[in-house]
Amino acid sequence: MDAALLLVLLAGLVFALLLATRNLRHPERRGQGQSRRAEAVWERKLLSMTLGNRGAIERGLTAKRRQHPGASRAELLRRLHDDYVRDRSR
Repeated sequence: MDAALLLVLLAGLVFALLLATRNLRHPERRGQGQSRRAEAVWERKLLSMTLGNRGAIERGLTAKRRQHPGASRAELLRRLHDDYVRDRSR
């Protein structure tokens, strides 16, 4: 009886650890919501800087995508924003 209880508790502990580390094994699942939020934030910032000119943003993204083909859209938007800020400070 004691051995069965110990096995059940051990199995529950292993199951809890597997659930807790599930996102660590699949980082693409963990970051999807964060990536979309980050993308929206950077897009809003760029829209305010370009006075709503989506065409300019898309052209900039196309140029950045050529330089960084593996980057996410949120990362490209961040890089584009950094370029706009750097160009404005000159």
